[in-house]
Amino acid sequence: MPISDTVGFSSPVQPLWPLGLLLCGTPDRPDDAFRKSPMKKGFLAGFLLCLAVVLLPVFYYMDARSSSGRSSLAESTFAPLPPPASGLSGATSPSLPVKTMDPPPTDTAPVPLNPPESPDEVKAKEIVMLKNPLPVSPQKRMVPSAPDGGIQTRTYDPDRIYTLKTAVSHVTLIDLPEEAKEVYMGDSKLYLAEVFGKRVKVKPITYNPDARTNMIIYTLHKRITFRIVMTTPGDEDDLITFRSPHAETVVNLNPLKTAIRESVEAHESQKIRQDRLKALAGAGPTDPLLIKGEGSETSFRFLGFIRSDHSHRSFGLLEAVNRGQTPYRVRRIRIRRYHTSVLWEGEKQWDPMADWDQTFDREIPPGKNARFLVPVSHVPQTDSRNGVEIELDGQRGSGTPEDIMGDSGEGAH
Repeated sequence: MPISDTVGFSSPVQPLWPLGLLLCGTPDRPDDAFRKSPMKKGFLAGFLLCLAVVLLPVFYYMDARSSSGRSSLAESTFAPLPPPASGLSGATSPSLPVKTMDPPPTDTAPVPLNPPESPDEVKAKEIVMLKNPLPVSPQKRMVPSAPDGGIQTRTYDPDRIYTLKTAVSHVTLIDLPEEAKEVYMGDSKLYLAEVFGKRVKVKPITYNPDARTNMIIYTLHKRITFRIVMTTPGDEDDLITFRSPHAETVVNLNPLKTAIRESVEAHESQKIRQDRLKALAGAGPTDPLLIKGEGSETSFRFLGFIRSDHSHRSFGLLEAVNRGQTPYRVRRIRIRRYHTSVLWEGEKQWDPMADWDQTFDREIPPGKNARFLVPVSHVPQTDSRNGVEIELDGQRGSGTPEDIMGDSGEGAH
């Protein structure tokens, strides 16, 4: 009869039968040993039952504690534990409490692994780090500081006495609208004044804190009066600039006045030049050279060259005569110097440095004559081999062109 049928245990007791054999011996047949000693069989069954009742809960609690410790360790490693309830002082689970320590204080707030979906559930410091960046304070605009009291600009007033504050080991500059001509110092043993065009430098040469005097500055059109006093360092005047009461208007009108003056001067110079040219044309040539040219109804006489002492220039003087019944308009006059060849008689070699022409648009009435001046760079020399040719281009009143030529070596054409 098996032991399980005698005792009435289920399968959990069956693995314990080797222990019973160890305590009772090892008979040839286990069934015979149990049959021969009924008392031992009952004792052994009770012992095994007690042992099973004691060991099974122990094994259960040991397994539960080990699994709870592993889960608590995993939760404490990967996620922070929830704060304990206010009414509880210890752990509420059967597992051992895991002691947590507050993290050391840091500059940045802790970042949770699983951020909440709603911004309301996030703490204020976490909102700053996760949702909203730190606010950037706007840069303050640099407000230009007011000018120092030592630098001043004053309007010129001839009837006012200006106070000039100086200090020991300091210099004061006065910037005037005009160049300073004269400076008068009341006591030159107390203060030194130096003039540099439109600027006047004033410097005390005494250590007396009560030193006082006056100074008067004259410019071309203005007079400025000062009362000079000594003050403590830091309160002195460093630079004083004077401006005229209507400086802006004067500056705006200066270009107009300059343009008018230049226009008048140009007109006067042009008029003077024309008058001088007329005088030169009316006078005789300084280097006479007679060249004649004859046309159908017009003729000319080249009188020679004129040297001007005022402008240091030279001109060729030509006089044209209109013998026709219609006006004659002069268009162009050309003066050229040439050199005759020794090998080829009659061939002219033109000098490129002595070739001058001048355009005109001047009309000669019938029966009248007119003189013309042609600017030249120098007076050409003429001899048996070197000559001058004159060309006069014009047209009659009807539009018929009439050109006249003249040569110093061959006479008129």
